[in-house]
Amino acid sequence: MKRCYAIVWFFAAMLMVCSTGWNLLPFSVAAVGPPAAGKNATDKDNGALFTAFVSVLRNPRCMNCHSSGDFPRQGDDSHPHTMNVKRGPTGFGLTAEHCSTCHQDHNLAGAHLPPGAPGWRLPPPSMPMIWQGLTDAQICESIKDPKQNRGRNLDQLVEHLTEDKLVMWGWNPGEGRTPIPMPHAEFLAKVKQWQAAGAPCPTT
Repeated sequence: MKRCYAIVWFFAAMLMVCSTGWNLLPFSVAAVGPPAAGKNATDKDNGALFTAFVSVLRNPRCMNCHSSGDFPRQGDDSHPHTMNVKRGPTGFGLTAEHCSTCHQDHNLAGAHLPPGAPGWRLPPPSMPMIWQGLTDAQICESIKDPKQNRGRNLDQLVEHLTEDKLVMWGWNPGEGRTPIPMPHAEFLAKVKQWQAAGAPCPTT
């Protein structure tokens, strides 16, 4: 009889251990389970890395050549270029009014004299790269699109944005003109950070 009681108590004890173990298991799994959705959200997800420098692209020093219409613009108010200058078939102006007629590869000394940089021109009509009126998201997507950016991959795009002498002119536009307010070193760092993150675009 005592042996029967011992066997019963043994199985009862085992049942309690198993029952306790199974009850604890869901708690343990929940404690080490995956983090809540969105916990690891970063700037890469919302395009903040792009919006950190898009103000440079919207600045008149850049936008005057990336605006709507078939002509360049001038000044901080982005008024149409005087003398009825047009884009022309390649972006360098029309026959009688080539950009190089007035714009050399450097700024002319003196207030309000013609500015200059190597390759002074507008984008060609086949790929005008017009940003005026676009949202931040649309600008981001358009500058990354090889069908809209003259076939550039991301590395070539970043090189254009940060090293091209015509783009660099925006920080040294000549006497009487307002340069891009963001220091070039800061702009470069932000563009590189955006590139390293995979060049994410805003959603709007």
